[in-house]
Amino acid sequence: MTSLSAPLYIVTGVLLVAGAAKVLRPSATATALRALRIPSPMNSTRLLGVSEIALSIAAVALGAPILWAGIAAAYGAFTLFILWALNGNEDVASCGCFGHDDTPPTPGHAAFNAAAAAIAALAVFDPVRLGDFDGSILEGLLAVALILTGIALSIGALTTLPRTLALARGTAAPSVPTFSLENSSTTSRGHS
Repeated sequence: MTSLSAPLYIVTGVLLVAGAAKVLRPSATATALRALRIPSPMNSTRLLGVSEIALSIAAVALGAPILWAGIAAAYGAFTLFILWALNGNEDVASCGCFGHDDTPPTPGHAAFNAAAAAIAALAVFDPVRLGDFDGSILEGLLAVALILTGIALSIGALTTLPRTLALARGTAAPSVPTFSLENSSTTSRGHS
């Protein structure tokens, strides 16, 4: 396992999860693509998700330079998409990457995608393959736990963090209905 392995597996895992989200909930991605005037029927969005899943699994399993180049190209395209959404005149409420309608494109998302593209591009010249791991079972389990944690934190930084910051700035409404005893008692008294 090289020093490139963990970051590479993290960005590949994020791509795999994003692909699964597009397959299961394609409407958010389709809406984002339509907002930028990119034709995107639901089946095309699902096909994009399936290709992300297949590319992720094949790259990790086989480690072929061409597959890492595909991951780099995918993240490069996603970087351009986010930058287009950020700089365009169209109002794109969600990038749709993870199947949520309330995940806005952010500069941080563009930076993550660009960094992921660079990490995958490095693997073209120094291929990483799952079968190359030569540690003990305990080291392997620890590596898997750390990689899964990295994937979860990355997805949280791309989805939950922007929503939380928007709520803190007061630029977004909470997605969960709020309840107040004050509002409840005023309503029951008939607004006297």
